Amino acid sequence: MMSEKLIALWDGSLAGSQKDYGTLHAKLYPKLFVYASKMLNDDDLVDDLLQDLFVKFWENREKIGAIKNIEAYFYRSTRSIVLNYIRLKKHRDSKLVLMPPAEHVFSTEDIIVSKESNSLTKELVLSALNSLPAKQREILNMRFYDELSYPQIATVLGIRYQSVINHVYRAVQSLRQVSELSAVYAA
Repeated sequence: MMSEKLIALWDGSLAGSQKDYGTLHAKLYPKLFVYASKMLNDDDLVDDLLQDLFVKFWENREKIGAIKNIEAYFYRSTRSIVLNYIRLKKHRDSKLVLMPPAEHVFSTEDIIVSKESNSLTKELVLSALNSLPAKQREILNMRFYDELSYPQIATVLGIRYQSVINHVYRAVQSLRQVSELSAVYAA
């Protein structure tokens, strides 16, 4: 019943009704706010992100067109903007470069060996990660790259907390096996 009302409100919004869109906003915003707050723990930031999301939906409503499950669409979009924000913030934070002390001078050989070693390590890690099932890769990315907690991952993916733990455990076990094999081949 609620879904049908949301569809009617979205259809009215598609026709240009600001009143219908305002009602849709009023019905969905509180739930989306709680959902996003679990991932970010910053109410002001969540408010800004959600306001931007609703503005973009209004501006692009004709491109978006008809939606069968309004609530799921808005939740997915909220998840996406939150994860994009986290990735962007992490990327910006990683731009900080630490300079080596002035008294330490690296030789050309040190730099070449370091680059080769880093390149090989990256290749091994990427290969191991790519060998994992898609769900395990996604959960590892959320856990270690996006730094989401297990409960946050469970909420975002709509799965049980224990399932998240099981996926991480299996992924880590698989990665350990790959690293043990690569250590044997490297020796």
